[in-house]
Amino acid sequence: MDATIPYEDGFSRYKRTERQEMMIAAPLDLSFKKATTMKELADKRPQAARTGKIPLRTPTDRFVTCSLWLSNNLLTSMDGFESFAHKLLDEPVYLSWLDVSFNEIKQIGDDIMKFPNLKIIYLHGNNISNINDVVKLKNLQNLRSLTLHGNPIENLQYYRGYIVHILPQLSALDFSAVLSAEKKRAPPAGFYKVIYGTT
Repeated sequence: MDATIPYEDGFSRYKRTERQEMMIAAPLDLSFKKATTMKELADKRPQAARTGKIPLRTPTDRFVTCSLWLSNNLLTSMDGFESFAHKLLDEPVYLSWLDVSFNEIKQIGDDIMKFPNLKIIYLHGNNISNINDVVKLKNLQNLRSLTLHGNPIENLQYYRGYIVHILPQLSALDFSAVLSAEKKRAPPAGFYKVIYGTT
């Protein structure tokens, strides 16, 4: 059968194979680059020290992967993340793992909402202080693992209980499994007032 004959979902056999490759490809690792903005980071050379290899690069100079590692930089915001991902990833819609830990990010930003297939987001070791900023992640229905420890919001009383109730789709928070008993518990004291401004 011709390899370019499309399936019903619009993907050709070639594209289907490419997507499968993406799901098992090495992460695009741009960690430890001392970059202060997404635009600056986009011009850095990826490394293979931690992953063993660099993802396949297409003729259009984009990478075939669904994982971005941007940790240990000097990023203060996620402004420009959508453009960054579209510049570097061959199929950005399939982005499923984002690591922006150990930066200086103060807000999660709205760009992250453009990637509905995100399953893993590492945000630990940043400067996120407003727990309401986490509420937007509720729309990422595929999100299963999130880290936020090492941010100022971790000092909020009932922090874990708040996050579990804000994001019921999580199966792990801060590298610790979210138990079904936690999800079934009543929201912590002050939850609705802190999160939604109501009593």
